[in-house]
Formats: sequence, structure tokens, C-alpha cells
Amino acid sequence: MTNPVVFFVELARQPLWIPVWVALLMMVNLASVLFWEQHLSRIILVIFLVSAVIMMLMFSMVGYQRVLGLAHILWVPLLYFVLREIPVAEGGYKTYLILLAACNGMSLVFDVRDVWLHFRAND
Repeated sequence: MTNPVVFFVELARQPLWIPVWVALLMMVNLASVLFWEQHLSRIILVIFLVSAVIMMLMFSMVGYQRVLGLAHILWVPLLYFVLREIPVAEGGYKTYLILLAACNGMSLVFDVRDVWLHFRAND
């Protein structure tokens, strides 16, 4: 098993846009604490933390591979609930949800591609 801390070493070895993108995703998801009074914001934080733990566990088992995108599987139902909340949200919270939906949605596109390529390469 690989030490999960090594994940960040491997991440830093990637093209610059990847660690920048991961940092942005972390900031946007962690910004949910700014809207703590909103029930969905607490769910966003919990799902982000659970996904991070899943990713670290997967990394410790398989290393830095495209299959790590599966760790974001809980973002699919989360995205559904975020998109449902946007029309009734207001102000900064609405802006936050739109930004979160855009970032996590784009990440899911990358994840689907990466997981597809992983399993296609391992056929």
C-alpha cells in the first residue's frame, strides 16, 4: 500500500493545470462552510470529505491512476441536488451553488473520461 500523503507528491508532478484545478476544486467545495446555515452546504462539505477519504484509500491501493475519478461518484447525486437548489437560492449562496455546480460538473466530465480510459486500457 502507498502512503496517501504521497498523493500530493504525485499530484505536483502532473502538468501545472492539474494541481491548480484540484486546488480550485478543494477551495470551492470547502467554501461550503461560508453558508453553514444552509442544510445543503453541510451536505456538500460531508460529501467532499467522504470523497477525499475514498480517493486517499483508492490511491493507497492502486497509486496515482485514472481510476481515482471513481472517488467522485457521490458528486453525481450531489450535483442533482445542487442544480435543484439553484432556482430557489438567493444572493451569494446562489452564486456559490452555480460555481460549485460548474466546477464539480466539469470535474465529473474529466472523471468519466479518465475512468473510461483506465478501464479501456485494462481490457
